[in-house]
Amino acid sequence: MTTDESVRLDRDGRVARVTLHRPHRRNSFDLAMLARFEDVLHELGRDDGTDVVVLTGAGTAFCAGTDLRELATLDAATTTAVQRRTAELVERWYRLDQTTVTLFNGPAIGSGAVLGLAADLRVASDTCHLTFPEVTFGIPLTWSGMAILADLVGADRAKRWLLLEERIEPSDLLRHDLVTACVPPDGLAAAGERLVERLLATSPVARSMTKRTARLAGPRFDAVATDSYLAGLGVALRGAGDYRIGGGAR
Repeated sequence: MTTDESVRLDRDGRVARVTLHRPHRRNSFDLAMLARFEDVLHELGRDDGTDVVVLTGAGTAFCAGTDLRELATLDAATTTAVQRRTAELVERWYRLDQTTVTLFNGPAIGSGAVLGLAADLRVASDTCHLTFPEVTFGIPLTWSGMAILADLVGADRAKRWLLLEERIEPSDLLRHDLVTACVPPDGLAAAGERLVERLLATSPVARSMTKRTARLAGPRFDAVATDSYLAGLGVALRGAGDYRIGGGAR
């Protein structure tokens, strides 16, 4: 188990709260943060006392995806291994027995958006927007991203968002049912609490079994099994540090 504090896990009765906590890097994932989130998922997977897990970010951003500053230093073999781990991480988060809730407290970029969208229910601050800039970096969206997006909005729309790096505004989040509500930043915590209270008033077994049956029609994680290879190849072809920085952290 890591001692890194970039992902914080707090418990309050039957609720666990996971906070992405690298605000100085807009909560983007470096290798230490990836390892810490893996540990948190392992802990939650063995936790019989938690019914609901709430995920949010510290500061004004939810998550800027992968830390491009560190990514630029990784060779193709390391990148391939890391992207395999991130794909597994999203699938493990999606498959948790507990009901999961994302509170998008601000912008979510690329893989950060994927992670947030992989929760069962989602609420957003009206300061939140989503973008997927990976194609402009010369790499595909990984982190099982296409599986999650195609499940939520369809493959054709997901492809358009990726190829054109379209910005998904709060009104789009509501229109495509990606969130249940968009609220002012100072109302996000309260909106999240109301949602959690509604969940806790229902049977945890019924919620868990509903998740299990929904998986039969859920994301095709096996369809993105080559993403880690493609990402590693993209990095190798571009060379270290050759990125156009858009929404991601650098």
